[in-house]
Amino acid sequence: MKNNLVNVTNEDFVYQLISQRIEGYLPKDLREIYRVCEQIRIIATDCYFLHYSLYPFLRSKNDDDILEQARRYLQDYIKDERYQRLKMLTTLDDEMSLTYSIGLAKAVIGRVLGQIRLENENPFSNLKLFVSRALSSLTEGGEIPAILDYATEYAEEMVKNANDVRELIGGKKAGKEEGTFKKVLDLAEHMLYVKFMRDVVSFSKRLFSHIPKATYILKRRGRFGEELSGYSLTKRIDRALVRELALPEELFIKKFSGEGFLTKEKLSIAEGAYYILIDKSGSMHGEKTIWARSVALAIYRMANVKRRKYFLRFFDKKTHQLLSDPHEVVDAILKVKSNGGTDITNALRTAINDLIERGLSDLTNTIVVITDGEDVVEDLSRDLKRANASLISVMIQGDNETLKSISDSYMKAELSESGGVRLLKVVEAS
Repeated sequence: MKNNLVNVTNEDFVYQLISQRIEGYLPKDLREIYRVCEQIRIIATDCYFLHYSLYPFLRSKNDDDILEQARRYLQDYIKDERYQRLKMLTTLDDEMSLTYSIGLAKAVIGRVLGQIRLENENPFSNLKLFVSRALSSLTEGGEIPAILDYATEYAEEMVKNANDVRELIGGKKAGKEEGTFKKVLDLAEHMLYVKFMRDVVSFSKRLFSHIPKATYILKRRGRFGEELSGYSLTKRIDRALVRELALPEELFIKKFSGEGFLTKEKLSIAEGAYYILIDKSGSMHGEKTIWARSVALAIYRMANVKRRKYFLRFFDKKTHQLLSDPHEVVDAILKVKSNGGTDITNALRTAINDLIERGLSDLTNTIVVITDGEDVVEDLSRDLKRANASLISVMIQGDNETLKSISDSYMKAELSESGGVRLLKVVEAS
């Protein structure tokens, strides 16, 4: 049985390797069908190379009836504008091409599995036989093109979602460690069914366009740092330039007893962390939490530009897990549900302690709390000063005088793109 591509065939080692990789990302029940059906393996793997390759070429005919119907469908598909648009994301991009093939395989196998269950009470008693019968039935009914059309739409949406999620995490460079692709794939699939997730991603992308490519980065002079800022004089021999130690004895003694030796001064980054606290209480639902989470993602992007660390905690009556890993941050922002009460004081105190314990109190830190809570907040002014942290408080559809009294910046949120941009400017200046 031959595949439908000319420039790479199912006899090639790399083709077989891609086929195995697709299998590895399928759920167990779908994986069994993938293994016993060569046509499905070929269709899915062909689609990987169809999207990855610069110039894929299809055969003029396939002797297998199922693969011939697939070939005819693909022949029309590659002439379509949607294929050309998607190729901008998948060409020479292994992850996006793999996402497409996995999505397509899931959709096709799901349809075949439905046909098997329709025709058999115990479909897994002789799986290979039942898969063959189901495919023959679908082929005779001329349903293969319709199945592939549905699977193609499903796979295209998966690719678009996966590309968006990968961009949130940090782009292609951020996705190399083990397990990252699986997380991207998982979130991309969730987005197909959860409108809230799509709304957060869409809003975040709009806010990203307002983040500057470069910004002022606070630095300080000292003995250590990444950049040379200039030279100064020192009486300490251990800090002197090497060439100063090689001076003639008379000149060396003169400098030692006089103005001192030349030494380098360095510049080190004085930027600390952005620490985001998001209220996830029951009242923070709908547009409130979409806006809050979208802004949190935009500040994550801002942290990269400002070369700051980024921390995130959700809070209600208690303060939840500290997140700093990009994958965990994006996963939590898109998945954590809003419920519970509100305790702003506890959340702020936890953030302050985190900054101090991580040795960031000698750097410039910013805590951003986004809430609609109107509970009484304790005066934590001294604690904030101890952590060298400014506090930006964002109230959503409410007011909190006790929180306002300890905040360096206090603003009432406008749940719009312009409101998000306004907050980003305040954060950048902090």
